[in-house]
Amino acid sequence: MFPELRLNQYVVIHSRNACYLPDCPQCSIGADNNCGRHLPCGLGIDGSYAPYVAAPARTIVPVNATTEEIPPPVAAVSTDAVLTSYHALKDLKAGETVLIIGIGGLGMNAVQIAKNLKKAKTVIVSATRDVTFQAALKVGADYAAKPEDLASLISSNNLIIDTVCDFVGITATFQSALEHVRPQGTILLVGLGAPSVSLPLYPPKELIIKTIFWGTKKELAEVLAEVKALKITPVIETRPLSKAVETFEDLRNGKLTGRVVLIP
Repeated sequence: MFPELRLNQYVVIHSRNACYLPDCPQCSIGADNNCGRHLPCGLGIDGSYAPYVAAPARTIVPVNATTEEIPPPVAAVSTDAVLTSYHALKDLKAGETVLIIGIGGLGMNAVQIAKNLKKAKTVIVSATRDVTFQAALKVGADYAAKPEDLASLISSNNLIIDTVCDFVGITATFQSALEHVRPQGTILLVGLGAPSVSLPLYPPKELIIKTIFWGTKKELAEVLAEVKALKITPVIETRPLSKAVETFEDLRNGKLTGRVVLIP
């Protein structure tokens, strides 16, 4: 059933855990990231904080690279933090100006995807910590500003924002997106920082507002190929699995810059 798989193969798991059945309304059109028949791994069923994990063969994606070309921690991060950003920005057009709000594990990858793959003209990042500014500029961002300085930056540089990608997802960041995107522009809501946000109906800017969830199995294979080609280099830190609780506290307290990979 799965001729692409073999014993001792270097693989990753597409943890969305979709059914991939022909009668599934979502999987049948290639939108397996929205399959409603199974819970994602780690979201209602067991995840991967363990030395070994059993996974359905249908969820397995060959890495098609050596561990030197794509080290396992990088492959692990590619399945979520890179894949979600890749899926979010898949319709971005070359030459556009993009505002990325929230520069963490996903935002760092989004900067590289926008610049290296989608050929964005200008990438602006908005975040609250200076250390993330430096990291974002290093991976390709053109401008960086704190939220309170963003309007001044945009105005003084005569920037017109075509697309805003919000990796935070709270009222304040969504309002910032609404304020700065051009009429008939696009807002991509990726972050899930709040259960809901408010959408004012005035002024009517005729926007496209799209919520984003994960990415497809096909896109994961594409992501791995781009990582192998060095078009995307995830910003990661590795820690032992025994440091999981401490790592979650660091995440809660805003002490992390990229993604942390826990090593059993």
